[in-house]
Amino acid sequence: MKSLLLFLITVSFCVTSNAQNSVKFRIKNAGFTVPGYFSSFKAYVTWDKSNPAAAKFSGTVDVNTVNTANNARDKHLKSADFFDVASYPSMKFESTSVTSVSSDRIKITGKLTMKNVSKTVTFDTKVSSSGSKTFFDSSLLINRLDYNIGTSSWTLANDLYIDLHIEK
Repeated sequence: MKSLLLFLITVSFCVTSNAQNSVKFRIKNAGFTVPGYFSSFKAYVTWDKSNPAAAKFSGTVDVNTVNTANNARDKHLKSADFFDVASYPSMKFESTSVTSVSSDRIKITGKLTMKNVSKTVTFDTKVSSSGSKTFFDSSLLINRLDYNIGTSSWTLANDLYIDLHIEK
C-alpha cells in the first residue's frame, strides 16, 4: 500500500455511518437503475498497511434504515417480501482473509449474511490515503435471490451491486 509513513503503523477503529462513510446499493428495476443506501451501519476495521494479510473487517447494517428516496418502495423493501426487517433487522459481514493485490488494492474475503443466509464473498477494494486518513472503496455484485431477497421477477433484476466507502 502507498505509505506516507516509513514505519509500521497498526490502526484499529470503529466506523459509524456519517457523511463520509456509506453503504449504498443499486439495482435495475423496469430498465432503470434504482439507487439506495442504508443510513445506519457500523464497520470495524483493524488495518496495518505494512501487513494487509493481518487486517480484519466486519460490519453490521441496520436494514430498517433502507432509503431509496421513495417511501412506498422503502416500506415494501422492509416487508417480508424483501428484507423482512421484523425478522432480520441487520445484515452482517465478517472477513476471513485479506490478500494484497497491488500497492493500492486488496481482496477482502468473508461471510456476508442477509436474512440468515451466509455466503462467502470477496470485495475487490481500493485502498488510498491522504494525510492521516485511510480510505477503503469497494463494490460487490451479488444475486439477491441467493439471500432470499424478493422472488424472481420480470422487471426487477437479480443482480444487486453493493458499494462501500469507509474512511478513517
